[in-house]
Amino acid sequence: MPSPRLGQRNGLGASSASKARLACFDWARAFGCVAIVALHVFTTLWESVGRASFSPARAFIEGSLAIVIGRWAVPVFLMITGALLLNPEKSVGWDRIGRYVQRMLFVLGTFGLVFCLIESVVTHRSVSLAVVGEALWNLLTAQSWGHLWYVYALLGLYLLTPALRKLTVMRDRRSLEVALAVLYVVVLGGMTVLHVAQHTLFPRVMLLPALFYYLLGWYTWEYMELDVRTVSLGALSLVALVACQAIGHGEMALPQYCLVAPYGVLVFLLFVRFGTRPMAEVPMVASLADLSFGIYVVHPLFLHVLIRLFDPLAFPAGVFELLAFSITMVGSILLVKVVRLLPGFAERI
Repeated sequence: MPSPRLGQRNGLGASSASKARLACFDWARAFGCVAIVALHVFTTLWESVGRASFSPARAFIEGSLAIVIGRWAVPVFLMITGALLLNPEKSVGWDRIGRYVQRMLFVLGTFGLVFCLIESVVTHRSVSLAVVGEALWNLLTAQSWGHLWYVYALLGLYLLTPALRKLTVMRDRRSLEVALAVLYVVVLGGMTVLHVAQHTLFPRVMLLPALFYYLLGWYTWEYMELDVRTVSLGALSLVALVACQAIGHGEMALPQYCLVAPYGVLVFLLFVRFGTRPMAEVPMVASLADLSFGIYVVHPLFLHVLIRLFDPLAFPAGVFELLAFSITMVGSILLVKVVRLLPGFAERI
């Protein structure tokens, strides 16, 4: 037997429940894009200078901040998409799916191609047909900049959505729980093994953990509450994540795939519970929510430029990180707004 809807739980009418849902998801998108930029400030810095350049205390503090601030964001983005598109009460036909697919293909064919071209040109220090061909091949084989795995994953999830919607209608709660448990053990556990083994298959299978969070989003929205159990499990997973990177002297002693899920569920439910203020009352948050996907797509441009222009280690601890975060956020917002003025971009970025 399905659990009551959000509106029924809170004594709200149908229209009020719908508005509350949209508000909580918009709050999550707005804070999520900020969290992603903050996370990638840290990870880009670590990749460019190496964590061995940091003192153990700085590595631990920044590693812990990255986990707390940012590791929940992409799982929650995927959970929101699942909660919206797998809802059997909503009509999601192939015409709607087609628009979503076209949007992802457009982003990959524009920004994804530009990123691949930048990578190939910088690598070979030249521009030629061979370099362009390499860039196109990298785009087609999902070897663009790392953050775009999310766009490739969304493309796959959209194409799978009609079949997945039939499963959510046909299966009861227990069946969904079994499916999620299998995905958790096989997929997230398998991703951990591939990561530890540094297997070449690893970057090619990112659709699978995305599928887990996509289904988890619908299950969490439909059946879960912010209660002692979800808070406890989320807090324990957060502690485990911090402990693993402490044991690894700033790096994760184990990859995060299995550990982060309860933390993502906790954050998702926190937004559902508390993110009910209408967007009309908070225009800054509404604007961030509207721009969130575009910010996600373009923000690494600024981070890579900043890393090349400045020596991060020449700054006192934390100063470069704050500077990079501020410039990247403001620059990404302005760039997305400018790009939206171009024909065809307004509805797709």
